[in-house]
Amino acid sequence: MRRFTVFSLIAVTFFAVLLPSCKKFEGPQSVPAYIRIDSLGLNCDYYTYGANTHAFVDAWVYIDDNVVGCFELPAMIPVLKEGSHKVAVYPGIARDGIKDLRAPYPFMVPVEYPSVNLVKDSVVRLFPVFNYYPNGDNLHVRWLEDFDGGSISIQATSQSDTSILRVGGPLAWHDPEGVHSTYSGKVVLTSDTTQFCIATNEEFTDLPTKGSACLLEMDYKCSDTCAVGLFYMQNFTVNQLQILRLRPTGTSGEEPECWNKIYINLGPYLVDNEDSDYFKLYISSWYNRNDGPQYFYYDNLKIIYRDR
Repeated sequence: MRRFTVFSLIAVTFFAVLLPSCKKFEGPQSVPAYIRIDSLGLNCDYYTYGANTHAFVDAWVYIDDNVVGCFELPAMIPVLKEGSHKVAVYPGIARDGIKDLRAPYPFMVPVEYPSVNLVKDSVVRLFPVFNYYPNGDNLHVRWLEDFDGGSISIQATSQSDTSILRVGGPLAWHDPEGVHSTYSGKVVLTSDTTQFCIATNEEFTDLPTKGSACLLEMDYKCSDTCAVGLFYMQNFTVNQLQILRLRPTGTSGEEPECWNKIYINLGPYLVDNEDSDYFKLYISSWYNRNDGPQYFYYDNLKIIYRDR
């Protein structure tokens, strides 16, 4: 099976119910060899793809171009093969932050090991580090906002009575490599500022509406629920479509303390509204308690897609 065939299989299954994390042997039982993968890494150019941030939770494993399975990490993968074999690994994510919706991440070049020596009842350890497909070569990083530039490309709408501010310091998201990302976006709701809705300044007219995989990625932490969705223009009317509600990420005192990474599937909503003149991403929330402020932090927002 050639690589494009493997990618076609991944594209078909990207948003379907996926393979279980443990694939049982078929036929007579025998002693397997084992492949161990503890974690997956990411290598990317900050200026092209944004910060080096990911939430790869699964390894999709192929041997000799045949699928073995999708395995939650860390994984000890039993294989009924011996000798030298080609092994390929693709990263996997939890779509829309839902653990039961596992999907391969379709924007990375698979890590291929041309010759892995498998010995029954022995363990081979692999340490895959992934790179994006070339930007512009069917892959499109359409929008990036990490709050470290000269201006912010997502701003308050008329539905807001407050705005998003750039903040630094220990509460901001920080690049684990310590190279980039000094600032994050922050919104505070109080009894005086009771709702916010921030949206992209740009009206996107070129997002894929024919079924290509298209994701919104972002890091966030929040002390209360917020919603993510799309504005879209049809028949001279701006419509608002909520896609997902994000739960609080845990707090230390009043402030949220845990950053979370999420991949939100925009594809079906773009297809359902393919006749729209444009799309705009929005994030919103409302003040719904009386025991203090609500805090919302965002960073590394990215819309990315790959042509079919």
